[in-house]
Amino acid sequence: MTCRSHLTWLRPWVALLRSSPEAAARGLTLRFFAGLCACISLPLVLVAQWPAAPAAGLAWDLGNALGYLAVATCLLLFVYRGRPRRFPPFGGRFFAGMHRHLGFVALLLTSCHVGLLLLAEPLLLEHLKPSAPAYMLAGLLASMLLLAVVITSITAIRRRIWGDYHRFRWLHGLLGVACLVLIGWHVGGSAFYLNTPAKLAVALLALIVVLGSYRRESSLGRQRRPAPRRIPGATPHAAALSYGAAALVALLAIALLALPVPE
Repeated sequence: MTCRSHLTWLRPWVALLRSSPEAAARGLTLRFFAGLCACISLPLVLVAQWPAAPAAGLAWDLGNALGYLAVATCLLLFVYRGRPRRFPPFGGRFFAGMHRHLGFVALLLTSCHVGLLLLAEPLLLEHLKPSAPAYMLAGLLASMLLLAVVITSITAIRRRIWGDYHRFRWLHGLLGVACLVLIGWHVGGSAFYLNTPAKLAVALLALIVVLGSYRRESSLGRQRRPAPRRIPGATPHAAALSYGAAALVALLAIALLALPVPE
């Protein structure tokens, strides 16, 4: 009798463990994490296409890279906005937590973007004045709107300002759309990294697709649709997934920017 035949009685237990909700949630969480990292890094992949913008110093390049990561995170806020989706098949609380934490990630990345650029070039303070170019004023206004949207969505603050949750949700979405449009104006107007019509077209298409999908899902939100089976056990991981994906992509960006450029 071989060793394998002695272990045949373990097969049902192994199959049971593999099919448990916790194991399924772990596997889906890892797949979702990989996809989240890919989505956050897509803007950096776009701007890296030929012709790439010339390097201007580690702090400057990193600050702009974090800005593009913030753009990707803002786009994801319209995808994961508190309502269950087909993938991953987790409950509504998971997506509500994902939306909340992605908002904090976007605000953190935007703050680092502004801080690093001012550190690399203090003369940029001139671009915070009313006489600055329109696309810079659009970025400044977008940052202020993002701060207001994130802060006022904190439960304790929201309840003090708005007693009606539906009114808050409508205004929250409206300000979010305005913020995203201003971000698009800021990024497209600078034209330093999106330095070809093809790059600008791809970025504009992504913006239109996300906003169009958001508008469509909002209009269909009240219709009754069959809810797919939900797998429990992933809600506590929403924060780790959000911050972990942003941190991993940011570290990869730092590593790539720090590599010596061959002459």
